[in-house]
Amino acid sequence: MAKTIGVVSTKGGVGKTSVTASIGAVLADMGQKVLLVDGDFQQSLSSYYRIRNKTDFGIIELITKVSPDNCISTTDIPHLHIIQSNDNKAKLLY
Repeated sequence: MAKTIGVVSTKGGVGKTSVTASIGAVLADMGQKVLLVDGDFQQSLSSYYRIRNKTDFGIIELITKVSPDNCISTTDIPHLHIIQSNDNKAKLLY
């Protein structure tokens, strides 16, 4: 059964990215399938792990027009996948 864990705060600098990256890695190490979604225009989570197979699409395409399956990049960590942020101009904020 799939579960969703959200790490959200309007305050900056409270460790959201670090906590998300750590929880994702621990769950993947436990053999769980993990999909991280980076919705931040600073793209920090997207640079946390080395990407093995990068897709041409990211969070903007996921929200606007592309199937989620086409937006998922794989990392070097087995079972850990990510939809990368490609919103470097904060388009999703407006």
